Amino acid sequence: MLTISLVMSTVRVTVVWAQAAEANMAAARKENKCFIENRLIVWCKKDTFDKTNGNQGEIGSVLDPKKLRFMHMPLAKLWIQTFSWSNSFVAATALIFSPISGLAQTTIDPPHWWGDLEEGRVEVLISNPDWADITEVRCQDEEVVLEGWREGALPGHVWVVLDVHGVTCPREVELKVFRNRGKAVRVPFGATPSLPQNRLDAWHESPTMYLIMPDRFANGNARNDDVAGMLERGVDRTEMYARHGGDLQGVNGRLDYLRDLGVGAVWMTPVVENDLAKTSYHGYACTDSYRVDPRLGTLEDYKALTREAHNRGIRIVHDWVPNHWGNLHRLLTHPVDSAWVHQWAGDFSEAKRTNYRSGVVVDPHRQEVDLAGFNNGWFDRMMPDMNQLHPDLQRYMGTNILWWMAEVGVDGLRIDTYTYGQQDAMAALTRRVADAFPESFMFSEAWVYGSAKQAALVEGSGFGWGDVTGLDGAVDFAWHFAMQEAVEQGEGWEHGIGAVYEVLAEDFLYPDPQKLVTFLDNHDTHRWIAEAGSEDKALAGLAMLLMGRGTPCLYYGTELGFDTRCEPDGKVRQDMPGGWAEDQRDAFTAEGRTADEQLWFDHIQGLLRIRNAYPRAFQGGMEHFFPKRGVYGFSREQDDVRIVTLVNAAAEERGLPWSNLAPWLADAIAVEALQADGTLAPISPRNSDTLPPWTHRVWLIHK
Repeated sequence: MLTISLVMSTVRVTVVWAQAAEANMAAARKENKCFIENRLIVWCKKDTFDKTNGNQGEIGSVLDPKKLRFMHMPLAKLWIQTFSWSNSFVAATALIFSPISGLAQTTIDPPHWWGDLEEGRVEVLISNPDWADITEVRCQDEEVVLEGWREGALPGHVWVVLDVHGVTCPREVELKVFRNRGKAVRVPFGATPSLPQNRLDAWHESPTMYLIMPDRFANGNARNDDVAGMLERGVDRTEMYARHGGDLQGVNGRLDYLRDLGVGAVWMTPVVENDLAKTSYHGYACTDSYRVDPRLGTLEDYKALTREAHNRGIRIVHDWVPNHWGNLHRLLTHPVDSAWVHQWAGDFSEAKRTNYRSGVVVDPHRQEVDLAGFNNGWFDRMMPDMNQLHPDLQRYMGTNILWWMAEVGVDGLRIDTYTYGQQDAMAALTRRVADAFPESFMFSEAWVYGSAKQAALVEGSGFGWGDVTGLDGAVDFAWHFAMQEAVEQGEGWEHGIGAVYEVLAEDFLYPDPQKLVTFLDNHDTHRWIAEAGSEDKALAGLAMLLMGRGTPCLYYGTELGFDTRCEPDGKVRQDMPGGWAEDQRDAFTAEGRTADEQLWFDHIQGLLRIRNAYPRAFQGGMEHFFPKRGVYGFSREQDDVRIVTLVNAAAEERGLPWSNLAPWLADAIAVEALQADGTLAPISPRNSDTLPPWTHRVWLIHK
């Protein structure tokens, strides 16, 4: 009898709560079943959800017609059925003896603010799915001023504007939200007088960047491999698209390795929560903008990593994705406003997908249908396109990224799919960041073809978006594509190695080309060593990357000779050997590396040793000569040292272009050459010297 009573009580409680939620969310459900019901499908039929990753159309093709009724049940009925199917006495007891408010969590974004960030004024979003008919919001605090409030476009949300500039010491204030029915809800909010001194910045030093996918780098805390409540549970290192268990503590524990390699900045793929049923490891489908993914760690882990990195002179770059969210983002399953998402209504279809043609944003001859197809299309089926032109969403996103920068102390931002967002809105967002943190470094990812298109994004270029973006630089895809052409075609006038020269000759387009982020590979491309096709070509390319102009970025594992192709992309996101306790060897140590791995490590470490020994040489300009019979060279200078890099991209042995080298050697008192093991040895260059096919030289000319 007790069990029956408990279960009946549970059903009654569930009905009351579910009916309230049903009323609050009715408007959103009419517009879009996909976001609302996908979350319920997880509770109702998780195995089907796992197979389809939550896409309603795919779920329909998997289930038989009788089961399709579950997809369209009212929320109240679905929750009741869920409990009746489970027959779980434990679940019922938990509901009876826990406060009913626990069924719907109240969130506040951001949870705290600083008196000297944007003059202390902040707009917060308070959310609870149970709420409707909010009548008043109060803040009775002598130092925190409530300037105004308004309800969200859809039920369960309220915007509150606060001024905390008058706060004299760290404090927690209480915001009270009143409704027509029910007691006032107390929501805590933190306020601090000034920003923490937790930043390194110093980007004028042009540090070498190192790209890490945290899930694949090192597992520092096995306890977070399987997190209760997350849709994707556990790890499986044999499956390329499963989670592998790497985390923030793992990166933290390998900072000495990165410092010894010569790295000066770490860019990690997104660390925010990605609570999807599968393929959640990469981080690019955010489901909570204010939460570190618990399988990567905690906010404190992120802050600890940043502190320890700064102690070693290593900057932290946060990967920000304002173009799209994951379709299970908590503000889409409990939506604030359907206008936040382009093409909100209905399930995903290929007609909703973006056309991926980035060039249309600056094309003066474009058709508007192409621009709309690019700007408003979803990046992928689980990545709805966000409407940054919506003023509420734009403010929310801007406040969110400022909070991360202030709270964690990140030094820079890599902005994913920058051109996919609404142009004016994206420029306003990044300009806001630049105004708040002028010493930070912001660079856009824009997969475009040609120097002019990426120069148009950088502030100060004088055309395109340049006057208002706040962007310091961009990922240098023009140089990246030219390097691919160089290793494929070799000697050439405007093609092959000539294409590299031509791209660099266009640096007049940029206010500071040194702030372009150069790269040979990343998590979306073939590994460079595979792309190059031979060891000699790959080694030469790495010398051009690390000695050349720009802020170079290495992809993790390149220093160990990783050589897979992006077919599919999971194959270029492999684990670092030694990052897991069960690994047979530890390539983070010299003792654990193979001979081949050590060759690549020595080469890169030797190049970075030069770069770090003569930092001012890599902060300014560069002099180069156009390729002579396939031989290309450039020089960087600091005081009494000139650093020269030479590459023979021809298929035959070539003599040195002495007329170009003679001015660089004219005042030399000694010359050293970088050796294969990363050390330097004295040499005496001669007019008769030659370069074999696809070999390179790095000289230190002491003046």
